[in-house]
Amino acid sequence: MAGYGAEYLVLWVLPAATIFLALLRLRAIFEHGAVTDISSIFNAARTNLAPAWLRRFLFPHHVNYHLEHHLYPSVPHYNLPACHAELKRHGFLEKAEVRNALATFQLVMAPRRTSHSGESFSVRAVVDTHLPQTSRPQLP
Repeated sequence: MAGYGAEYLVLWVLPAATIFLALLRLRAIFEHGAVTDISSIFNAARTNLAPAWLRRFLFPHHVNYHLEHHLYPSVPHYNLPACHAELKRHGFLEKAEVRNALATFQLVMAPRRTSHSGESFSVRAVVDTHLPQTSRPQLP
């Protein structure tokens, strides 16, 4: 590393201290934000179909196939596109969270949903709706 201190700071330390964490958070929101049904594995995580430039920038190593990763975590990243194709071929992705990245962006940036009573969407509302009374975690 001798002689490359400035490059190391600019190309590794500076991004890690600034934009890298924001990109990780954005990717996590694309993968799990505003999902339609947390009670189903097919709807609790999302596959984002994106152009090549966005995949390289935000979803390297095929992490845009996030649903497939949750279904089969031992599949290597380079086989996730083939896994997606097989799941699609067999009809398993028909009702799953598979969207193009622009549709995901519009969904996660949309105004917050409200309940029927006009209250903001909350974790408590999700728990009350999707978990039986006996298995609910205790929320404050």
